[in-house]
Amino acid sequence: MPFAIILGLSGLAVAAQSGLFSGNLEDEAREYAIVVWAIACLLTTIGIVIIVFNIIKRRRSK
Repeated sequence: MPFAIILGLSGLAVAAQSGLFSGNLEDEAREYAIVVWAIACLLTTIGIVIIVFNIIKRRRSK
C-alpha cells in the first residue's frame, strides 16, 4: 500500500503545479485537475487507513 500513498502524493503534486490551487487554469483543465486531485486524495487516504489498520492488527495479535 505504500505505492498508493506515493501515487496519491504524486497526483497532488501534479495538481498543485498545474495551477489548480492558484486559479490559473481554464475551465476544462480545472475540471481535469480537480478529478486528478480527488483521486489522489482518495488513494492517499485509503493507503494511510490500510497501514494504520495493519499496525493495529499486528499489535493486537501479539
